[in-house]
Amino acid sequence: MSLAKLRKHFHDPLFVRTSSGMNPTPHAVELIGLLKSAEDILQTALEFHVVFDPLTSDRRFNLYSTDIAQVTVMPRLMQRLGKIAPNVAIDLRRLSEATPKFLESGQADLAVGFVDPMGAGFCQQRLFKERFVCALRRDHPRIDDSLSLEEFQNETHLAITTCGTGHGIVEKTLEAKSIRRRVGLTVPSFLGIASIITNLDYLTVLPEQLARHLASTGSIKVLPLPFNVPAYYIMQHWHERYTQDPASRWLRSVIANLFLCS
Repeated sequence: MSLAKLRKHFHDPLFVRTSSGMNPTPHAVELIGLLKSAEDILQTALEFHVVFDPLTSDRRFNLYSTDIAQVTVMPRLMQRLGKIAPNVAIDLRRLSEATPKFLESGQADLAVGFVDPMGAGFCQQRLFKERFVCALRRDHPRIDDSLSLEEFQNETHLAITTCGTGHGIVEKTLEAKSIRRRVGLTVPSFLGIASIITNLDYLTVLPEQLARHLASTGSIKVLPLPFNVPAYYIMQHWHERYTQDPASRWLRSVIANLFLCS
C-alpha cells in the first residue's frame, strides 16, 4: 500500500519533513511499534513446534474399543505405559455409532476394533488378523476334542451382539451356507460370558484372541469351527486432523508395537 493511501486510511500524514529530514508522526511511531510486535509474534508462531514427552506428560487419552480390549489389550497397554509414560492415563469407552463424530471432534483419540469404513477424512492401520473359533465348557457332556457341523447345529448357543467385533461376518456366513444355529441366550457384551460358558452347555462363537484368554483359566476349551468363516482385521482408526499430532502419533505407535512384538 502506498504512503498516500496509508495517510488517507489513518487520516494522518504519518511522515513529515523536518530540519533533519523525514520523521514519523506520533501516530506512525505507534504503528511501527505494533508492526514490530506483530512481526515478533509471527516469527514465534513460525518457530513453534508441538512437543509431546511421554515421560513427563499427564495426558488422559480417550480410547474407544470393544469389551474384548478390556481383557486382552488393556493389561498389556497399561503395563507398557507404566514403563514409558508413568503419568499418562487411558479412559476406555465402548464403540458406538457416534464414535466417528467423536474422532472428528477430538473427543476420541483413537478407536480400535472391527469398524465399518467411516468415510473421507478418516485413517486406519491394521493391527492383526483375527478369526473366529468355538468356545465351550471343558467338560461338555457331548463334545470332546472336535466339533462337527451336525453337533454345531444340534447344540444350543450363546450369542453376543456388540459392535466392533466382526460378528456380522458370522451371521452372513451362517446364512450363506444355510447353517442352523439355535440361540438360547443373547447378551449385549463379552463381560461375564466366562461364567455363562462354564455353567451351561452352550457353544459360543468368539474371536480367537478372546477365546484363548478365557481358555487360560482351564475351565473352557477352544475348538475350530466346522465351517470356514472369513478372517478379518482389527484396526486402529483416527481422524486425519490428528495424523501429525505428536501425542496421537505416539499413542498409535505404542499400540501398533504391542501387536508387532507379540
